[in-house]
Amino acid sequence: MAWLMTGRQHGVANAIMRPMTEIASLVLFATNAQNTADFYRAIGLDLAEESHDEGPGHLAVELGLVHFAIYEAAIPGRAPERRSSGDTFPGFYVESLDEATKALRSLGAPLIREHEAMPWGCRIIVQDPDGRAVEVNQKEHCLTS
Repeated sequence: MAWLMTGRQHGVANAIMRPMTEIASLVLFATNAQNTADFYRAIGLDLAEESHDEGPGHLAVELGLVHFAIYEAAIPGRAPERRSSGDTFPGFYVESLDEATKALRSLGAPLIREHEAMPWGCRIIVQDPDGRAVEVNQKEHCLTS
């Protein structure tokens, strides 16, 4: 269940419980879509070029029910500072965190957080070419006691 905001009355937000649907897409805008795609390919996303009707070409893959896409940005720039307003923090599970880390290092991707044990397994936090912090996880890897 998720809260659905229905407006304001006397300065107070009105909310009711509604069933949450699912996320449909995650779209990234990149200064250089190919460089950004190479980063996400390094963690195992099988991005392919596609276009829809008269829309712009982009790179995309279906991740379960989620359409993940990378478009060339109309205005070059960088993602907001980590954990600031407007920032995003996508996370992905990989089959081998060690292999993903090696591939990302070979691209020169900056590691924000080195390999660390978490309750679900291990993760790294790495920066994509547009400055977004990205969490890369492997379940049941280096589990904590």
